[in-house]
Order: sequence, then structure tokens, then C-alpha cells
Amino acid sequence: MDIKTLRIFVQIVQSQSFTAAAEQLFMTQPTVSKAIAGLEQELSSTLFKKGEAGRKREVELTYTGQQIYQHALIILDEQKKIYETLEDIKHLKRGKLTLGLPPLGSVLLTSLIASFHKQFPHIELQFMEVGSNAISEAILNRTLDVGVLLNNQNPILAEIPIIDSPLCLVSSLHSKWQGCREIELLDLKDQDFLFYDDRFALNKLILEATQKLGFTPRIVCKSSQWDFIVKMVEHRMGIALIPQVYCEQLDPKKYNISLIKDTPVRWKLTMAWNTSVPMTAATKAWLDIVKTHQDEIRF
Repeated sequence: MDIKTLRIFVQIVQSQSFTAAAEQLFMTQPTVSKAIAGLEQELSSTLFKKGEAGRKREVELTYTGQQIYQHALIILDEQKKIYETLEDIKHLKRGKLTLGLPPLGSVLLTSLIASFHKQFPHIELQFMEVGSNAISEAILNRTLDVGVLLNNQNPILAEIPIIDSPLCLVSSLHSKWQGCREIELLDLKDQDFLFYDDRFALNKLILEATQKLGFTPRIVCKSSQWDFIVKMVEHRMGIALIPQVYCEQLDPKKYNISLIKDTPVRWKLTMAWNTSVPMTAATKAWLDIVKTHQDEIRF
């Protein structure tokens, strides 16, 4: 049994004629009759009542034919819905976009996410808010369509740069660095650090940079929330290394902010996707918005 045969069967019933059905389907009548004969043989049932002395088909369904006809309508309708769904997805009338957002930078994309939703309101947005390492793994495992990464090094992942920011020292207002516009990373070797959660790639970058300078930061606590970290800085629990683009939002009356100089450590965010996976229409539409609205990527 195949879709083509079911379509022939339904057309005969609706046309009330083998000949008319053949014309509607651009087939010969013998081809139509052969298809029905094959279907009846496969089902081991007669679908149409026989004419007088069995010489001619009547377009009148047997009881079995009536039941098969109802099922055939459902099957053909489902096939139609499949193609409609594919067209809707292709033209972004439905679908889903799964986007990985690091907690330390998700607010950067608020404006772009709003623009995407305004243009494609029927696309469901699903966010995975975890660190860059987990986002990279999820993209490679194909559980995310696209995501924000920090200093991506995987050649399988294509990317669009979105942020490149140096780091700054954030210290309490009356710390020893009060008034210092720039400092060196080595100057911080004896300080108490407020660090990020271990899942965040920025941790690894900072640790690698400090170890090259011959020291390991003395970490007093870790958090995944910048707001919480800077609040602890305000209460003199320690110092923190924060991207400059975020520091620009801090109140200078509460914190001392000094640029870290002579270090390769930068907060480089990219929008990445898996090149080994066919790109969906929703992913392409999102990347187009990222490319054309990069000036809106900000806190």
C-alpha cells in the first residue's frame, strides 16, 4: 500500500467514476483499474461492489471499502499536513530556535532577541543559560542550534564575533588602587579574588594568565552572577576581574575600576553554530539579525 494508490482510490470515490478519476489524475483508466485491483489483493478485500454479473465496476463502496476510505482520507490529510508543516518551517511560520546564553552575557542580546521575536512571532525561543563550556558541548551534541561562546577554539564551530573587551580590576572604592587607571596583573598576586563558577571559560583564561606570571590567585568564593560578585567587592570581601564593557555600567561612586594592561586575556564572545549540522531557517534568520544588528549588542 502506498500514498499514490490511496490517492487513486479516494479520487474514484469522490469522482464517482473510474474514467473521471483517471482524467483528474492524468492517468489511463487501465492504470487506475490495475491500482485498485492491486490494493484489493493486498487487503484481501473487495472495495467496490461488482456490477451485474460481475462485468462492470460500480462506484459504490462495500462496507470494507467505506472503512478504508475513511482511513485513506486521514492518511492523505496527514500527508498534506506534513508538507504544510515543512513549508511553514521553511518560511518561518512555525519552528523553534534553541539558543545558548552564558549568564555573564545574556543581557547583551536582549535587544536582538526582541527584534527576532517581532519579525518571527511564531518561532518558539528556548534558552539554555549555562557557561560557555557547557554551551560549546551542547552545540557539538546538537542539542543547541546556536550559542554564545568565549574564545572558541573548535574548528567544527563557525562563529560571528560579537564582543571583544579587555578586563578590568574592580576593587572597593577606597582600596590601594584608588585613582589607578591601569595596573598589571602581577600586581594582584597577594590579593583575595572573587572568582567565577568553574563552568565558565573565563576562569581558565585568568588562571592560565596568572600561572604564566608565577602565581595562583587566592580565591575566597565563586559565583555565576556578576551583580553578586561586584556587591561582594563593594563590601570588601575581595577583588574581581570583570570585562570592561560590563564595568562601564557600574557606579563609579561605589567602585574603583582599573584597566588590566599587558595581558592577552580578553573577553571575546562569539555567536557559534555547528557546521556539521544542516542549518535551519530559524537559525539562519537569527544569524542574519546578529550580523545586521551588532551595534545593538550591549548592556
